[in-house]
Amino acid sequence: MSASSVARRYGKSLFSLCKEQGAVDVVEQDMRGLIEAMKENRELSAVLASPVVRPEKKEAIVTSVFAACQPLTVSFLKLLANKGRAGMLEQMAQAFVALVREERNVVLAEVTTAVPLDDARRTEINALIGKIHQGGVELSEKVDPTLIGGYKLRVGDRMIDATVFESLRTMHRDLTNNPYEPAY
Repeated sequence: MSASSVARRYGKSLFSLCKEQGAVDVVEQDMRGLIEAMKENRELSAVLASPVVRPEKKEAIVTSVFAACQPLTVSFLKLLANKGRAGMLEQMAQAFVALVREERNVVLAEVTTAVPLDDARRTEINALIGKIHQGGVELSEKVDPTLIGGYKLRVGDRMIDATVFESLRTMHRDLTNNPYEPAY
């Protein structure tokens, strides 16, 4: 079984347990914090993924690092450490957050612009996403100065490229593929 399918199964199990106990919101915050902690601290990821470190030691590390989390979250993390799955914590947390988004009909959207978005542009982008998706939106913003101007918007499996570069490329393609032959 692939690592991603294992991560999804554990994420789904945690999600089901949280729904039963009415703790989806608090555990979601813990999982988002866990994802950030794993991204910011690659040493932690490396130690948890290492086959050299014993499961008991991983359990102690997880318990001390994530002591501020909910008891359900901590016990889930301990279980993963004991089962030898601590190296997959980040993927499992991402799977859990994706299930929460799906349950709430929230789509993850990513917008890339040349300069940071102001509130007016953010509102326009959210309105555009509202035309594509009926539901909530979790907008992630990136800045890429090489775009010159405009934006790239990815919503699920759809992408809208409204950058100046793409407009120039389209114009170039249209002009070079023009079958017009002047009559002299």
